[in-house]
This record gives sequence, structure tokens and C-alpha cells, in this order.
Amino acid sequence: MEKGEVLGFLGPNGSGKTTCIRLLLGLMRPTTGSVRIRGLDPVSQHRNALTKVGYSPELPNLQTFLTPRELLALTTDELLISKAEAPHEIASSLEIVGLTEYTNVKISKLSKGMVQRLSIAQALIGSPDLLVMDEPMIGLDPAGAAHFRDVFKKIAQEKGGTIFLSSHIMSEVESLCTTVCMIHKGHLLFKGSIEETIGNVLGSIFLIVEADPVERCLDSIKAIPGVEDALRKNERTLELKISRGKDVRPEVAEAVIRSGAKLYTLNYSENLLERTYLEALRRGTNVET
Repeated sequence: MEKGEVLGFLGPNGSGKTTCIRLLLGLMRPTTGSVRIRGLDPVSQHRNALTKVGYSPELPNLQTFLTPRELLALTTDELLISKAEAPHEIASSLEIVGLTEYTNVKISKLSKGMVQRLSIAQALIGSPDLLVMDEPMIGLDPAGAAHFRDVFKKIAQEKGGTIFLSSHIMSEVESLCTTVCMIHKGHLLFKGSIEETIGNVLGSIFLIVEADPVERCLDSIKAIPGVEDALRKNERTLELKISRGKDVRPEVAEAVIRSGAKLYTLNYSENLLERTYLEALRRGTNVET
């Protein structure tokens, strides 16, 4: 993984995702092969390898008799953050996750979504270079999920952090991640950018075009090189099947405008990553090309 990369880690239940995360965090020793973080072995060089790694598990099991401030204080101690810097670090992490007003409330009194937020706050302590997030959006309301999408994007894009995100929520992965990989029964099925992966697995990319009247531009769109098919979705919406490696959006937009129709939407079809996931799962073998 590279700096600034957000990798979506996909796979059905029982595929080996949790095992991979445990290996990455040095909680398991590989029987074959090796794992390295910043060139270090997370098992034999555990502390040095994981000093700048933050982790939020799928089902955080936090000490409910503590308050968020007390829990994060223990985390700053473990990370050897100085007593002078610790209060600011704790306050900053709680502010990022929206828990400032719950600083001194017992964790046992927090909702499931708040506990999830606190787990992410704990992972953010020390400004880690690598965040390992296992289903971080579970238990969050839509506003909370949108907030953390922005937080993770900022960490990757502005601070150059790397995020390893395991999730079953395809829409979150598609909107947030720069790279995706999928495993099944311990085997890698694909890895690459989202657009490349969709093209590799499905063989095509799909565009949604919303124009009115759509009949006026339909023939011109079909004639564009790279447009394999045009499926009418409703009165003014088309789904275009585009050849792999082609980006015909400028040509499609021009065809609509030249025809005299009004262009309302031109974007990649929704749920393409979900289609890709299901197709890769159906094949069950490596689908990279």
C-alpha cells in the first residue's frame, strides 16, 4: 500500500478477512510467507512495527467502567505520548469523532454508535500513518457515516495517511476507496483501482445518461465508438454499456447537447462495485487480467 491510498478489503463471511487483519497486526504468526509494516515484522518487532498504526475492530470491546477521556489517556500512555501532549491529543480525537460532550460519561452509558465513534477516536490517537478499520461504519447513522467518509478522505488526501478498510457496505467502499481487493476462501480474487477492477471483472463500464427527450440523442450515442449497448431504463434515462478502457463521457455529453436535448445526469452507474463483487464471487477464481 502507498501513502494516501484507501484500500477497500472485500470478501464474504469466512473468506479470511479477519485472519488477514490479525496477521497484519501481529496477533497471529503466518504459517507460510511473511507480513511487513514499514519493513518490520509485526510479530517479532511488534511495538516498533505498530507504533504508527491505528486500529478499530468490527465489534469494539471497550472497558465500560471508564470514560472516553480515561480510555484515551491509557492509549496515550501506551503510545508513550508525553503528559504535556496527551490532553490535546485526547481532546482533538474526541472532537474529530463528535464525542467532546461525552468526554467524562461512562462508556457503559454510550450508545452503540457512540462506542463505534470512540473506537475510531482511539485509533486516531498519535496521528498514525496507517489506519486499519474493520467495518467502521457499522452502528453509525447516515450523518455519522458521511462525517467519517470526510474524515478518512482528509486523512488520506491532506495528510498522506494510508487506510486499510474492511467493509461489506459496497456504496461506502465505492465512494471512499481508491483501491479495492477481494479475497474468497483465503485466495485473492482481484486487486486494483475501482474502475480497473470493474472493467476486469464485468468486461465493461456502465454509464447512466439522463436526457430529455432521450429519443433525440439515442442514435448519436449508439454511434459513439466504445458504446456497446444502450438500455432504456425509463422515459428519459439510458444505461450505456461501455467497452473496457474507454471513457466516452465527453463524447456522450457532446452528442446530447448537439441533438438539442437537455442533459440532466451523466455518471457511472450505481452499484457497479456490488455487481463486480457478486460476479467475482460467482466465478470463485482469480479474475485479474
